[in-house]
Amino acid sequence: MQKKVLVVDDSPMIRRIVGKILKEYCFDVLMAENGAVGYDMAKKNQPDLVIMDIEMPVMNGIEATAYIKSDLSTSHIPVLIFTSLGSEADIKMAKEAGGSGFLNKPISKEELKTTIFSILYGGNAGPA
Repeated sequence: MQKKVLVVDDSPMIRRIVGKILKEYCFDVLMAENGAVGYDMAKKNQPDLVIMDIEMPVMNGIEATAYIKSDLSTSHIPVLIFTSLGSEADIKMAKEAGGSGFLNKPISKEELKTTIFSILYGGNAGPA
C-alpha cells in the first residue's frame, strides 16, 4: 500500500516540485496551501508523513505542527519541517512543536528522499 505524504507550503511551485519528486518514489501526495488547511487535511486524511513549511499565511508551520502533535487523532503522524529559515532558533521551535526532522530549502532530491525514507522506513531504502 502506498504511503501518503501531505505537503504543506504556501508556494504552489514548491508544492508542485516536492509533489513531483514524491510521486516518482510512489508516494500518494496530498497538498495544502497553509497550516490551517494542512492541519484539517491531516485530521481527515491521516497521512503517513507531513512535510511542513514554517512561513505561511493563516497559520504558520510551527503552530500547525503543534496542533497536529497535540491532537490525539494526529499525534502519531511525523512532521518534517521544510523551510528556508534555518537558524538555531527556528530548529529549536520546530523540535519543541514536535517536528520529527528539519530540512532547509533549497534541497536536493536525494536529500529529501533520504530524510523521508529514514522517517518512514527507519533508514531503509524504502518498501520491500
